[in-house]
Formats: sequence, C-alpha cells, structure tokens
Amino acid sequence: MIFLLIRRDFVTSFKQTILGPFWVIIQALAGSAVFTVVFGKVANLSTDGHPAFLFYLCGNLAWQYFGSVFGIGSNALQANVGLFSKVYFPRFIPPISQSVSALLNFGIQLIVLGVAIYFYKSEFTGISSSPSSWVLLLPFLVLQSALLGLGLGFIISATSVKYRDLSRLAGFLTQFIMYASPIIYPISEIPSKYQSLLAYNPLTFIVESFRFLLLGHSTACTLEFAIPSILMTLGIFCFGCIAYNLTQRSYVDYV
Repeated sequence: MIFLLIRRDFVTSFKQTILGPFWVIIQALAGSAVFTVVFGKVANLSTDGHPAFLFYLCGNLAWQYFGSVFGIGSNALQANVGLFSKVYFPRFIPPISQSVSALLNFGIQLIVLGVAIYFYKSEFTGISSSPSSWVLLLPFLVLQSALLGLGLGFIISATSVKYRDLSRLAGFLTQFIMYASPIIYPISEIPSKYQSLLAYNPLTFIVESFRFLLLGHSTACTLEFAIPSILMTLGIFCFGCIAYNLTQRSYVDYV
C-alpha cells in the first residue's frame, strides 16, 4: 500500500502542469535569490565565508523538506478522513508514503544545489564551498529531518482533531521554527553566551550539518549540538506517534 500511495503521489505531483518539476527549481532559485538580496546585500548578514546564494540555497534545501514533512504530519488525520472512515489499515501509512514522495522535490533541489556549487567553483576561484567527504551521511540527516517533521506534525494533528482552531498552531510554529533556526543566518552571528541555547532547537544541528556536508564547513556541526538534537528528535517523534495513535482510534467521531 505504501508503494501504491507513493506511485500515486509521483504521478499526480506534476500532472496537468505547464512546467512540471521546473516549479520546484524555480521555487528553490527564487527563494534563495530573494534571501541573497534582502539578507546578504541589504542586511549584510554574514554567511560564514560561503557565497551568499549557496548559503541560502543550502539552508532552504534543509528547511523545505522539513517543512513539507511537518505539513504532512500536521494534516495527517484530517486530510485522510475519507479514506480512514471506510476501511481499516495502519494509519501511519499515508503520512509515511507522502514523506517519501516529498523526497522527489528534495532530490530536484539537491541537484540544483549541486549544479550551483559546480558553477561557483568553476567561475570563482578561491571559494571554500565544496561538499565534504562526510556527504555520505546525508541520508541519515534527511531521516532525522523526516522524524522531527512527522513527530511535531503528529502532535499538531492529534491535538487539532477535537479543537479545530489549534490547527492554526502549525502556521505559527512554522514561522517561529524558521526564524529560530539558522536558515538565514549562521550560528557564528549569535553571541557566544546564547549559542548553547540553540542546541535545544533540533533543527539547528540539521541545517548546520547540511551546510557542513554540502558546502564544506559550518559552526554547529559538533557533538555539543548533535546529541541534544538527536535525542530531542527521537523523543518528539515517539511522543508524536503515541499521541497520533491514541487519537486515530476515535477521531472519526470528531471530524
């Protein structure tokens, strides 16, 4: 069933579209270009020695996959009520299959980043942005992003079944997490006495590790950030799964 749902998502993602997967490319390039102008040129924020466009493109790569999975988890029960009310099957299957399907957009954006890195390396000599030899660990980082996004999403989905207005928390939480994470700024820009607080945001380690693996270096890809991030991710995912599983047993009565 997971395979069938993934195939359905792949088929319908770009069906009856003009540009198809090029929309994903346009979204990645346009968003990073805006960040480069606003935060790199106007606000003049540091990018830890990376070219500004690569810095924001890599940050967006990490953020957009997490954001997609978080949105999937946040709406997991509500979006599938028609299917869930007709036949029983494990309720975790739809959000898991959609999270796997979201890897299509992630893969396209990863290719765009790879092309951008190659362009910068060939056009501008002396830049330090290049993939690290640790890049083979990228799948584990993507898995952590998926677990964190689904865990937080499941909590929102479970709590908003009975109280619909709590679904608005997803929008507020998305904005808060984005600005509380080093998407548009490096950790080095934060005063030293506050940097340790960012270790309690699991996404800090994820975003900074993306930059370390794909661009060659970052500030927060250390054990000081890794251990709290991984432990919190596992805790949030387990708690979210428990809340989701308890709610799915009777949620049809409220929807």
